[in-house]
Amino acid sequence: MNKLLTIISIVAFLFGCGKQQAIKSPALPERIVSLAPNITETLYALGLGSNVVGATTACTYPEAAKHIPRVGGFGQFNYESIISLKPDLVILHKEFDAEKKQLAGLGIPYLETSSYFISDILKTIHTIGSTCGAEQEADALIRDLELRIGELERKTDQQPRVLMIFGGTTDETIEQIHAFGTECLHHELLEIAGGQNVIDGHLPFASLSREAVFRLNPDIIIQLAPDAKPTDDPASAWQAFDTVPAVTNGRVYLLTGDHTCIPGPRFIQILEDFSQIIGQDD
Repeated sequence: MNKLLTIISIVAFLFGCGKQQAIKSPALPERIVSLAPNITETLYALGLGSNVVGATTACTYPEAAKHIPRVGGFGQFNYESIISLKPDLVILHKEFDAEKKQLAGLGIPYLETSSYFISDILKTIHTIGSTCGAEQEADALIRDLELRIGELERKTDQQPRVLMIFGGTTDETIEQIHAFGTECLHHELLEIAGGQNVIDGHLPFASLSREAVFRLNPDIIIQLAPDAKPTDDPASAWQAFDTVPAVTNGRVYLLTGDHTCIPGPRFIQILEDFSQIIGQDD
């Protein structure tokens, strides 16, 4: 995946806010098509993987999801493929208005979900569980996630100032920085972990210049790069920022893996990563 596609995909994953509702099929769905990675992960987490008959090319977790018939890329769906799978329910993000209209015109029941904040993810788990006959599994998963959140919450007056960026690689010159703002899941997770976001505008993300990084002067830099290798050195691309405390003090961290930018049940792993990084200040 090239850099532009990575950035577009990550940003797209982050937009899923709003009320959830369903155009329901008359019985519990047995043939489900998922139109987003976080939805696919939720279905498998609820034990509904055997009911998933179609998914996008971006749906690669868990391993079994890689073998599901594809219905196009994330945000670029093939309706002929969807029809051929004869689904009794399609699950998609709320903001996909054109797709909902298309499905309604085809007479295909759909369920819309959200994924912008923790509350959205938990509600999505509950909604999918209640719609698909996995209420007990959904309740158990929600309880487990809420318990883990409580265990990882860090309350302190000493909050390090953190710059969270997404995309990019560790072997390129840092010119344009794409950072998480305050209106997104990652900001919420950072606050729970005890960090303070250096971006204070009411936006889900922001594009920063090199000068802006110097002005923000973060104590910690966290780079979320799904396509990077865990063995990459995150500090190598930041040497030109040697007066920034995060760089001076060796507090530049690289988080890899697709879970870092997919707002599904594995958000708890992001919180664990943030908590471990912030906890080094204790």
